[in-house]
Amino acid sequence: MFKSEVMYKVRVISLETGLRTVVQTFHKLGVIELRRTKLGLNEVQTQEYINAINELLVRVDGALTILEKPQKSLNAEPKNKIKHMPFEELSKKINGDKTLVEIYSLNDKKKELEDELKLATSALSVGKKLNTINMNFSKLSSDAIIVKAFEISHKALRHFKSDLLSNVKNIEITSNRTGSIEAVVVAYDKKANIENIIKKYEIMELDLSSKELVGTPAQVISSTTKKINALNIELDQISKRIKELSLLSYSRIAAYSELLNIELSRSNATALFKKTDNTVVIEGWIARKKEQILKKELEEKLSGTVYIERINTDDELAPTLINHPKFLRSFDYMIEFFSLPRSDEIDPSWIFIISFPIFYGFMISDVGYGIMSLILSTFIKRKTDPNGLMYNTATLWQINSISAMFFGFISNQYLGMPFNQYFTGFTGINWFADISYIAVISILFGLTQILLGLIFGFINEYRHHKKKLAISKLTSFTLVLFSSLAIAGALFGSINYTLTLISTVLGLASLVLTILLSGEKALEIIDLISHSLSYMRIMGFGLASVIIAFLIDFAFTPKLSDGILVFILYLVIFLILHVLNMIVSIFEGLVQGLRLNFVEFFTKFYEGGGQKFKPFSYKRVYTKE
Repeated sequence: MFKSEVMYKVRVISLETGLRTVVQTFHKLGVIELRRTKLGLNEVQTQEYINAINELLVRVDGALTILEKPQKSLNAEPKNKIKHMPFEELSKKINGDKTLVEIYSLNDKKKELEDELKLATSALSVGKKLNTINMNFSKLSSDAIIVKAFEISHKALRHFKSDLLSNVKNIEITSNRTGSIEAVVVAYDKKANIENIIKKYEIMELDLSSKELVGTPAQVISSTTKKINALNIELDQISKRIKELSLLSYSRIAAYSELLNIELSRSNATALFKKTDNTVVIEGWIARKKEQILKKELEEKLSGTVYIERINTDDELAPTLINHPKFLRSFDYMIEFFSLPRSDEIDPSWIFIISFPIFYGFMISDVGYGIMSLILSTFIKRKTDPNGLMYNTATLWQINSISAMFFGFISNQYLGMPFNQYFTGFTGINWFADISYIAVISILFGLTQILLGLIFGFINEYRHHKKKLAISKLTSFTLVLFSSLAIAGALFGSINYTLTLISTVLGLASLVLTILLSGEKALEIIDLISHSLSYMRIMGFGLASVIIAFLIDFAFTPKLSDGILVFILYLVIFLILHVLNMIVSIFEGLVQGLRLNFVEFFTKFYEGGGQKFKPFSYKRVYTKE
């Protein structure tokens, strides 16, 4: 419960002839994380094979990017999946697939037509802008004259013309106005330089070099319009054919990609192996409960030609594998987001899973807020990526909303108002009248977690053979325990004088021992007291939420006796203010609940920095074994 899966490092020795079977078995079972062996043997050469796979993969994946993935309703995943085949057979199948040739041919033609369409569209635009100007594009080329066309604002045109006429001899200027923009054609002597004049104005030069600009502007408009229509018809035909091929062939080509990726994954894994003349040596991490499954599978397929043994790993930390029910995956996500536990330390996941909803629910303590937050978190989950932070936070929020409703019932809070009396005799805890009890409960939450954290710290340090630090965790435990009893007796009279005195003496003795044993970590003793008091924030934020809800109810609870318009106005204000208070309360509940666990609790024992177990596996969608 408080430990990740026990992992063993194993060594598999197989005849080289059985290498493909071994790799296929590893991949299929998905129970081993492969590692490069440290034995001084020869590498298994796979680069040439990998290059061949990559060459085909580029071709196949390129075709997939051209096709459109059909929707599920259109059978994106085939009923009859392609069976796995050796690479040699797969290679022949891909190279002989005429659909791939057609896909690339269509795509090349599409690009060619799109380039022509772009040129024709640009020429059409130029023709329209210069439509009223008497000119012939075919006769613009000359040894003595340069002809250029520009777009310039109508306001700037007069100054532009004036500059050109005053600085350049033998120049002809013609313009055509379209709204606030003027299209200007300038013909001038090649010896003249108008670049400096052009730079003074915001001018866009029109491209007159296009091969589509033949004849007068009117002729260009007519010819390019016809060509654009013809090109669009051809492009539509190509798009229709690509859609047809997508429906007919996407699944098959996606299966090629999947098979190639599986082969590539296996080839990359093989590069981690070492070999002798006749055998291959493979090493990797496996969970204890999966070890026998792997052994049985390999022995059935390679009886007498494969050997499996555990190897010593004193100098290597095992990867971390945590197996929790699927509905608790978001708690694992948050711990991983913080830091994954090492495989040789206590796994605090279950404490976090239990305590976080309790802290959150206690701080919210309102049935109405719990219902609203449940609705909002469900909406967020439906709109976000299941592998993202928002989705997993919303999942925690959903679970915590139930806790908020539970504690809301316990404290008789329904948007700040009591309602238990209408359907049950249970009046619950009163946040105003019972605040001292709530403070005690908050501190007890803290003492429980901190004492438990110190016990976990003792176990971790002892496992790491740090006996002095391990004992210091025990003396810290007694320090917190007896100090709390001494304070409870001296300040609040919770225990008698004799027990208070004994607790004080034992607390001081524990303090001295902890300082002596902790060494450079002695300053952490200060945190023991401050972190215990930090749990008072549970009461503080909870009380703040209750007070704000009470004030909203006191000032804006709508009453029909005030009239329908006032009732509606107050109802809107009432709901808006409660939603805002709920958002603030939820934010504080999430942040403070995480803080109490990750800062106050985890720091007593948690090192983190574990490496997540990554088994050699794959997921098939379009293919089967």
